[in-house]
Amino acid sequence: MKRGASGLILAVGTALVAATPAFAEPVSKLVAEVSDTADVLRDGDRFIHRASGYIFPSSLGDMPARKVTVFGPGDVSVQYTVKGGAGGDAWVDLYVYPADGEAIETAGAGVVDAIARNFRATPALAPEGTTVDATGLQSGWFDGRVREMSLKTGFYLVKRGDWLIKIRATMPSPPPAEMVRRTAAAIAAANLGPLPSQP
Repeated sequence: MKRGASGLILAVGTALVAATPAFAEPVSKLVAEVSDTADVLRDGDRFIHRASGYIFPSSLGDMPARKVTVFGPGDVSVQYTVKGGAGGDAWVDLYVYPADGEAIETAGAGVVDAIARNFRATPALAPEGTTVDATGLQSGWFDGRVREMSLKTGFYLVKRGDWLIKIRATMPSPPPAEMVRRTAAAIAAANLGPLPSQP
């Protein structure tokens, strides 16, 4: 994510990272620079989470994949956006990471606590069209701030086998209707279903 002149985008990125499990220093690469690693296999314009078989698509709705981040062993996210946060646009991060034996309810409560702490956030209504139907879903939307930037952010979390899959959507607040529509389409395009069969 590009750093804006005011440093706001860096601060937002730092807050987002703080709301994810921390195993090691995160390593982020633009999608064009990503090659096969122990955690991620490149498959054309898609990326495969090696340990779970989860496929990160080349785009979510109108949002193309922009950046891949590895936080630690088996802990991967792909960021999707049209213009990028530095361009005042919405972005969606799709995460797959180890559940480490944690129940989905406990994992969901941890995400809520991290968002509330890092964004000084309060619960909010979900934007129109962002409802998700998935087995065992934990979710929530929040209004928050990072420095002087007002944000609306939400998450959708499921547990599939030994893995947690999380959608994290963030928009400047208040978001225009077109931004909400594009974000809702991206959320709907993310796969929260069963993982592929493992060899």
